[in-house]
Amino acid sequence: MRILPVALAVLSFSVLPAAAQQQIGTTKSVKPAAHGSVAGTLSVGAGVHANETIGTDKAGVAGLQFHDQSNLDVGPNSSVRLDRFIYNPNRGTGQVILDATKGSFRFTTGNQNSKAYKVKTPYGTLGVRG
Repeated sequence: MRILPVALAVLSFSVLPAAAQQQIGTTKSVKPAAHGSVAGTLSVGAGVHANETIGTDKAGVAGLQFHDQSNLDVGPNSSVRLDRFIYNPNRGTGQVILDATKGSFRFTTGNQNSKAYKVKTPYGTLGVRG
């Protein structure tokens, strides 16, 4: 009966991708509720991760702060995917790409060069200048 050890090995590898997600920031505020596709229900201080989708319901809002000190406020009935986050404070280089698929949001840049930021929407891509 060698099926059990093989089955356990397969199950343990299926859990690794979610656990291996890179934490890119933290949740600074949540009113009354928000959720993440990796972190689950968000609370103040919870980590947010690369490739995670953050969502809110009709009354929910969430405030996130990333490692480069940029901030994302997600409004009610919204969904934003944190596509890419690269930041090396010692080199001053990086890239941040957000995919705002639904709803409202406010994004303020952090310590990176303004050209490092892109926000994709269903209608186009926003770049940061100046």
